[in-house]
Amino acid sequence: MLQRRKGVIGVVATALVAMILLAASPAKATVVVSLSPANQSVDISDGTATVDIIAVIPQSDAIVSWGLDINLLGTSVSVSGSAVNEPTWTAATGVDGDGLAGLVPAPPGTAIWSDPVAILLATVTFSLDSLGVTDLTLSDDNPADLSEGFALDPPPIGAFADVIYVPGSITVTPEPASLALLLLGGVACVSRRR
Repeated sequence: MLQRRKGVIGVVATALVAMILLAASPAKATVVVSLSPANQSVDISDGTATVDIIAVIPQSDAIVSWGLDINLLGTSVSVSGSAVNEPTWTAATGVDGDGLAGLVPAPPGTAIWSDPVAILLATVTFSLDSLGVTDLTLSDDNPADLSEGFALDPPPIGAFADVIYVPGSITVTPEPASLALLLLGGVACVSRRR
């Protein structure tokens, strides 16, 4: 019986040491991709708005290429163009043809990381179509497009970094002159009732 207790205590002690070591080991870093400005309000008379897609890439997750999609939830804006930040990246085209993909233009074995500073991936231009709010989300979960994701270096084939995407929004507002005219009309209606 004593022998059996020593065995159980040994197993419990080993499991406890293993849990402590796992808790003390550094967590795997994650790439964080966001929009800048994250939330913006623009005047419809401006015609267009631009948003930068930026990423903080930890050194432990140095990448050799990236690709993503920008999704619009709303109808007040539409994508009118995009440009990958060259010469940091060489623009690539994904299966979906949105042009939001980049390759490291450096010699093989060279990868890019930026932690703790954000690095510019691309700039997207939106046309302002109507008043309202459009939420912008980023993703890389299109199974048909193998150019999406953040490919690690050195790449065990098919290895991609974990990514957190931070959403944003664009609010399209009426031009100030229209707003002032609407306000004057309201004042006239109120004063006429008196």
